[in-house]
This record gives sequence, structure tokens and C-alpha cells, in this order.
Amino acid sequence: MKLLGPGQRLAVDANGRFDLKTAIEYGKALSQYDLFWYEEAGDPLDFELQAELANHYDKPMATGENLFSMQDARNLIRYGGMRRDRDWLQFDCALSYGLVEYLRTLEMLKEYDWSPKRCVPHGGHQMSLAIAAGLGLGGNESYPDLFQPYGGFPDGVKVENSIVTLPELVGIGFEGKADLYAEMKALAS
Repeated sequence: MKLLGPGQRLAVDANGRFDLKTAIEYGKALSQYDLFWYEEAGDPLDFELQAELANHYDKPMATGENLFSMQDARNLIRYGGMRRDRDWLQFDCALSYGLVEYLRTLEMLKEYDWSPKRCVPHGGHQMSLAIAAGLGLGGNESYPDLFQPYGGFPDGVKVENSIVTLPELVGIGFEGKADLYAEMKALAS
């Protein structure tokens, strides 16, 4: 891929749109590329589709952003054909009923020998970023320039080689964004 620089890899997200036949066809076409992952090919609760896709696509897959409970996450692990040596779990910390439920999900993953390093929360917001850093997860999907003033990083945080260093702030990062603080202050007035 000529668009990517050294060390960069593309990820493809189907946004849960494909039926099994289409998911497999895309998987075959995508197999020629060294993708970081092929994400959410089918409906997030169609564990049978996900498992069958794993029989046809041997490269990394990612899913889980639309699963909110530990029980849904467990069913993905049990029945979704996810492979702990290469696949990625994208449970969103904030949408997964908060930190307590996310901790329950991590405990369940441990029972199935999944490393928390295979978890890369989806969301692009400060809460998932702070939780991912605090729990030592494998990363966090972040969008530094989107969803302003709510998205992005605290003021002064820079992305260097795909890594950010979070400032030591009380809270989850909103407090370090002057534009968001001003907006919340105006809403509270």
C-alpha cells in the first residue's frame, strides 16, 4: 500500500453490514493485504457468522464494540471463533455499563486465557483512553481531531509513533481540555 508509511498498517471496518457470504468474499479479497485487522464484518450478535468467517480469514479480526455486557462478551469468546493469538476485542469501556462491568469482562477473559493486551476499546473518547491506560490494555481507538470539543486529548497531548502520554490530571481527561471546560461551564450557568 503506497499510502502508508513505514510501520503503518491499515485496518478495515465493515460496521456490521455483511451477511456471511459477503463477509467471506471480502475476507478473501482482503487476505492479500497485511491489515492490522478486519473489523466487525457482520451483526455484532451473530457469533455464528464471526466463527465461520474465522474459518476463511486467517488474519487478525476485531469486534466487540457493540457488545455491552460481560455476558455478551463471554458469548463472543465462547461461540464467535475469536482467536486469542491474533484477534482484537473492542469492548467500549464507557458503553459496557462502566468500569465495574468492564472489570467483570476482564475477569471473564482471564478465565478463557485472553490477555488484556488483546483489548483495544472502541470509542475515541477520554473515558476509554483513561481506562485503557489505567488497566494496561492493548491500546485505545482514539480520534484526536473529531467530535470536538468532547473528543480528542487533553490540551498539550501529542501523538508520537501512535502513542500518547496522558498528563497527570484528576478525572478522565475532560478537565484538561480548555474548550470542553468552557462549554460545560456555559451549560452549567
